[in-house]
Amino acid sequence: MSALIVNSLLSVIAAATPLLLAATGELVTERSGVLNLGVEGMMLVGAIAGFAVRIRPGLRRWGLRLDRCGALISLVFGFLTLTMLANQIATGLALTIFGRGFSALIGAGFVGIRGTHLAEAACAAADGHSVHRAGAVWPGSVDLYVVHRPGCVAWFLYRTHAGLILRSVGDFA
Repeated sequence: MSALIVNSLLSVIAAATPLLLAATGELVTERSGVLNLGVEGMMLVGAIAGFAVRIRPGLRRWGLRLDRCGALISLVFGFLTLTMLANQIATGLALTIFGRGFSALIGAGFVGIRGTHLAEAACAAADGHSVHRAGAVWPGSVDLYVVHRPGCVAWFLYRTHAGLILRSVGDFA
């Protein structure tokens, strides 16, 4: 396989992995009856927080920990919509706007700085043409849908007691 095809494939995988994981989370929340339009903002906050720390040489080990800032924003969404009974659409859109603004503000100082890209990390490992060596997140995200029959998410939703409860709450909401 030529290097162009391998690099293109790895770039597509790198771009699709965060979207696949976000879509998985949104699928589960939609089945529970919650409309979360703030997923993009949550992803942006987690991405810029992780990148801003990972780019600094002395703080690289904190990068994965600060990627979870998006999870903190999702806790804010959950608190506002489920506890305070705020409108889910307005809260989700507000969090998306906040995430875009926050990432633009924090990310302004990092314009032009390159981080380690999945395709670049995989090119060093492309001698064996093993896509699984390209990153640890991609095989796990594919595992959610493709590897098992049915996928892990479908198995959870349709074959477990917790999935039945989640779906029934969403159907009656």
